[in-house]
This record gives sequence, C-alpha cells and structure tokens, in this order.
Amino acid sequence: MCLAIAPNQKSNNSYFNRIWRIVSSTPLRLFSFCAFIHSLVLGGLFVHNTTAGTHIDLHVYIFGFTYGILALVAYGYLLTWLPKKYSISPIHYAQYNVIYLFMMTGLGALEAGIFFSNNWILAGMLLLVPAWLLSIQCLKDIHLWLNSTAQQISRVLLFLLLFNFSNLCLSILSWLYDSSDMATLATSSSIFFSWPSIIVAALVLFLNAPAKGRVISP
Repeated sequence: MCLAIAPNQKSNNSYFNRIWRIVSSTPLRLFSFCAFIHSLVLGGLFVHNTTAGTHIDLHVYIFGFTYGILALVAYGYLLTWLPKKYSISPIHYAQYNVIYLFMMTGLGALEAGIFFSNNWILAGMLLLVPAWLLSIQCLKDIHLWLNSTAQQISRVLLFLLLFNFSNLCLSILSWLYDSSDMATLATSSSIFFSWPSIIVAALVLFLNAPAKGRVISP
C-alpha cells in the first residue's frame, strides 16, 4: 500500500505564522516589538510598585530601559537601515533573531527578579551582555562594507557603542557592589552623553548615504 503524505500547508500558513513573519521580517520590526512588550511590562511594574508602596530599586528599572528598551530601538534602526541606505547585504535572519532572544530573555529575567530574587535580576543583566556584543559585531561587519567616507563616521559610532557597552558593564558592577555613585556615573554617561552622541552619529551616517541607497524601500 502506498501512502501519499503532503506537507501540512495549513499549519505553516496559520494566522500566527503570517503575523510573525511580518513582525520578524527586519531587525527594526522584531526589536521594536520586543521593546514595546517590555516597556509595557517595566512601566506597569513601576506603576504597580509605586502605588503599592513597595521598595523600588530604581537602578534595575533604569538599567532595563537604558540598555534594553533604548538599545533594542537603536540597534533595530541601525541593523535595518544601514544595509538599506548603503545597498549592502542585510543582516542574516538568524543573527538578529539570536540578539532578539538574548534581549527578550534578559529583560524577562530582569522583570521576574523584581518579584522573586536578586539572582534573577543578575541573570537578566548578564544576558544583555551577549546581545550587545553580537549587535556590535553585526555593525562591525557592516562597517567593513561601507565606503571610506562612511567608515570614518561608522568608526565613531562603533566607539560610542563600545563606550556605552562599558557603561552597561559598569552598571552591572555597581548593582553587584551596591554602589550608588558608580550607578549614577554609568547611567548619567549613557543618558546624557552616549545615547545622544550615538543618535547624532547615526543621523550623519544616514544623511551621507549615496543617493542610490535611498530609493530602496524599507
């Protein structure tokens, strides 16, 4: 007897799968989705703990928003638009999905730690480290394909991202050693220097893209 087994097209083309393919089609869409979900969760937890009168460790919330939410949006734009603007190969789906998984899991553990224990918070902080390193490596790979003029700007951008990554590590150390001064230094450096400088460098890089790169639709 011969059995003819056809692929299950219905399950592969389900409504959820179609939506997910749209959401995960670019780093910007996928990272923005992650940032939106966790901004709601972190914001909700902050409001809940404030109204309930419970102890709030502001360093944990600021860490999540500064190195998680803002980083997701920034890397989403950079990893999506730099290849488009300069007409080079886009970041592979597997690469930015790994970054997404580290960010999603890290922020989830950070949020769980607000309810459970400091070990969860530490695990969440540490999971953001490989996400940052992989993101910077992807941008370094893009940098190698840029023209010489753009590379001068992208070097500055990479330096600023590495500086912000050092602030991330400093924030983790300040939480481990309960150093408010170190936490303030790291947070202030990121919010008032690193992120504004990164935004300016990215805008300059986008504005200096060749005209042929601007006609590519997102």
